[in-house]
Amino acid sequence: MASWNYRVIRREHEPGEVLFQVHEVYYGEDGSVQSWTADPVLPSGESLSELREDIRYFLSAFRKAVLEEAQENGKPVLRPAYADQEINEGHYFELMDRASVALDYCCEFLGGHPVVRKNDKLRELFENSEKALYELYQEASRLEFERSDG
Repeated sequence: MASWNYRVIRREHEPGEVLFQVHEVYYGEDGSVQSWTADPVLPSGESLSELREDIRYFLSAFRKAVLEEAQENGKPVLRPAYADQEINEGHYFELMDRASVALDYCCEFLGGHPVVRKNDKLRELFENSEKALYELYQEASRLEFERSDG
């Protein structure tokens, strides 16, 4: 099924002048990029709630890889802007730190919420997310150890 979403696209407008903007990106049945808006888009809605929802979709673009335009066989294509970014020693600790902060935040503000405490399904969902963040922390720790031990 064809789909679309918002994506951040990095563009160099002039030498040394880089801008990051949000564009609509359209995908084919196979998930490959088919096209994207030439100009960046702005959040909008016919009501405040529609605008709020559109901004939520905009924010989801930051959870995906930043893209950049490139030429392949004389045609414009989108590709990850930082695909060749090196992972350094500090990245693992940084991920562990962020996972720890997220875990603390979730426990404090979600786990203790009265609706979560009193609803079995919500409590189960919370506990699964808590477990996933803990596993993320542990896996980053394992990878950091393997990297520094190797």
